[in-house]
Amino acid sequence: MKTLDELMQHLCDNGIACSGELQKRELKNLGYYHGYKGYRFAGIAKNRLHLQSFEQISSLNSFDMALKSLIYPRIIAVETALKN
Repeated sequence: MKTLDELMQHLCDNGIACSGELQKRELKNLGYYHGYKGYRFAGIAKNRLHLQSFEQISSLNSFDMALKSLIYPRIIAVETALKN
């Protein structure tokens, strides 16, 4: 398991422009998987996203969370209706 500093270095080593305590804190709050690993590709691994900065990772995560917030209540309503 890598430390937060090692994860930040790993991002930099893989072409993601990142630096500073603010981004390190954001990565800690996002988690490595949601902050980077989960967004490396679209659908299948060969469809890699060309992420170049930590800001792109953060924006993609924000978009993902907003989309989930829109869809999740409707999924729960359908699930409840199907159960009943």
